[in-house]
Amino acid sequence: MEPAQPILDEEFLASLPTGPGVYVMRDARGKVAYVGKAANLRSRVRSYFREGGDGRPLVPLLRTQVRAVETFLTDTEKEALLLENTLIKKHRPRFNIQLRDDKTYISLRLDTTHRWPRLHRVRRRKRGDKALYFGPYASSRAVNETIRFLQRLFPLRSCSDAELDRRARPCVLHQIDRCCAPCVGKADPDEYSRYVEQTLRFLRGRRNDVQELLHARMEQYSEEMLFEKAALVRDRLAAMEATVEESKVHSHRAFDRDVVGYVRQGGRILFEVLCFRQGRLEETRAYPVKDTELDDGEMLEGFLSQFYDTTRHVPLDVLVPVEPANRTFLEEVLRAQRGGPVHLRVPRRGLKRRLLELAEQNARSELERLLTGARSVAETLESLQEALSLERPPRLVHCFDISNFQGSFAVGSMVCFRDGEPDKSGYRRFRIRDVEGQNDFAMMREVLTRQYRRVATDDVEAPDLVVIDGGIGQLNIAVEVLRELQLLDRIPVVGMAKARVKEMGGEKRRTDERLFLPGRKNPVTFRRSDPALHLLERLRDETHRFGVEYHRLLRAKSALRSGLEEIPGVGGKRAALLLKHFGTLARIRSATPDELRESGVLPDKVAESVHAFFHAAPAPVADPDADSDE
Repeated sequence: MEPAQPILDEEFLASLPTGPGVYVMRDARGKVAYVGKAANLRSRVRSYFREGGDGRPLVPLLRTQVRAVETFLTDTEKEALLLENTLIKKHRPRFNIQLRDDKTYISLRLDTTHRWPRLHRVRRRKRGDKALYFGPYASSRAVNETIRFLQRLFPLRSCSDAELDRRARPCVLHQIDRCCAPCVGKADPDEYSRYVEQTLRFLRGRRNDVQELLHARMEQYSEEMLFEKAALVRDRLAAMEATVEESKVHSHRAFDRDVVGYVRQGGRILFEVLCFRQGRLEETRAYPVKDTELDDGEMLEGFLSQFYDTTRHVPLDVLVPVEPANRTFLEEVLRAQRGGPVHLRVPRRGLKRRLLELAEQNARSELERLLTGARSVAETLESLQEALSLERPPRLVHCFDISNFQGSFAVGSMVCFRDGEPDKSGYRRFRIRDVEGQNDFAMMREVLTRQYRRVATDDVEAPDLVVIDGGIGQLNIAVEVLRELQLLDRIPVVGMAKARVKEMGGEKRRTDERLFLPGRKNPVTFRRSDPALHLLERLRDETHRFGVEYHRLLRAKSALRSGLEEIPGVGGKRAALLLKHFGTLARIRSATPDELRESGVLPDKVAESVHAFFHAAPAPVADPDADSDE
C-alpha cells in the first residue's frame, strides 16, 4: 500500500493511479474513516473533493473528516471487492457498513477432497480451503441435532484424521450403525461416496432427491433379498420423512432463494435474511448495524458484498427491496462464486413481493426489540452517571482486578464494557513483571500504568469510567497513576468493594456493595434491585473470571514445564520452548525422535532422552510366588 499523503491540492489527486483498486481514507488522528473500491481510483477519489461531490450525502461529511488517502491497485474489480471486505473487517471504519464476524457462529465443514470425508463443526472458515461449508448457524444445539440425524441417515465417520489413522478397532458408533468404520477397512469406497453425495444434497436442501434415492435403494436391497440392509434404509427413510414433515414454512415450488429486507430507525439499521432452499425456509438471520450516511443502494451493496463472502452459499435468486449500487458488477462477482447465474431482483408484486414484505416485517420487529433494550441500557447508564456524578453516561467502562497465589503467577486483568455489554476486543491481561512477593497495590500500579500510558501517548480511546475491584487503598493507587499520567481530569475512577457479612445485633447481615469515589468519605450504595448495581456486578465478576482464567493457565503451563524438567538435559528454558513448539504435552509425548530433533530445541542426545522418557517400558514387578534361588 502506498504511504498516506496529505490531501492538499489537485497535484496530489492527479498523481493517483487510474486502475482498479481500493482507497483508504484516514482522519486527523490517522484512524481509518472509510474504505471504498473503484474501477478508476483517480476518478473516484477526485469525486469526493470537487465542488458538489457526486451527490451522495456521505461525501460532504467525509470531506471535512479526511486528511489522508492510501490506495492499493488490484488486477480486477473483483479482487478490489475482496480486499475492500478484508479491510473493512480489519479496521472497522466509522462510515462503512460493518457486519458482525461469522466466526462466532458454528458452521458445518465437509472436505470432499479427503478419501474418507467427515462432517464436523467449525467456528472459523479457512479462506482458500477446498472443503465445503454450510451455515453459519446461531444455534449450537440445532447443529448437534443435525449431525446426529445425518449420522442415522448416512453413517460417515466422525473421528478426527489422527484417530482415523491410529484406530485398530471400530468405535461404538459402528456398533449402532452410525459409522461404517473406514478406520479398520470395513467401509466400501463406492458406498461411502454415495453417503457423501446424499449428505451434500440434504445440506443443500434437496431432501426430495435424497428421499427418492433412499426409496430406490430400499427396493434394490429387497429385490436382492438383502432384508437387513433394506430394513436399515427403511428406518433412515422414515426418520427423514418425519423430519421433512415438521417444516412449517414451505412452498410447493422448489426454489432456492434469499430474501433480504431491512429497516432504518433510531440511528440503527437491521438486515433480515430469509434463506429458502427447495421452497422451504431453512434459516433466518438478523444483522443489526449502526446507521451511516450511505444512501440505500450503497448501503445494500456493502451488506451483500460482506454477507456473501467467499465461503457462503449463493442461491440463484436474491430478492432485495431496492437496487444495490453497482448491481451488474455485484452479480458478476456472485456468479463467479456460485459457478452459475445469480439474479438480484427487486420484486414489485406477487409471491416474491410478499416474501420481501415478510422479511421487512421481521426486521422491523427485531429492530424494535433491540431499540427497546438500548433504551433500557441508556437509562441504566444515565442512572449510573447521576449516582457517581459523572459528566456523561459511562458508555465505555474499564474494570481492573489482580489475581495471584501468595504472590506467585500474579496477573492483572482488564475487561471492557461498551453500552452495557462486554466488548471482548478491548479485554487485556497483564503478566506482572516488576513486583516481587504479594503486594496487590504495587501490582495494580504496574497494570494501570502499562494500560493508560498508551492512552496518554498514543491517543488510544479513553474510557468514560474506570472501576477498580477493591476499596480505598486500590482507589488511591489508581488516582495516583492517573494524576502522574495527567489523565485524572479526563478519566473518572471509582473503587468497588464487595459486600461483606457482619455481625449486627446478634445476627449476621450482608452489607451493601460500596463504591468509593476520590475525595469523598462516604461510599455510594445502591438498592439491591437497581439495574446500575447489576451492571457493575456483571462487570466486576467478568473481570475476576477473566483474570482467574489467565492465572490458572499460567499455573498449568508451569506444572507442565516442571514435569518436563525431570528429564535429563531439559531445563526450564528448553521445557518452555518445547511447549511453545508442540503446543501440548500430549504432542510432545507422541513425537518421534526425528520430530523432536527437527524442532530445533533439543540436541540429538537430549531428543533421544525425551523420547525414551515417555516410551520407556515399565519396570517389571516381582512375582511373590516365583521360585527363588535362595
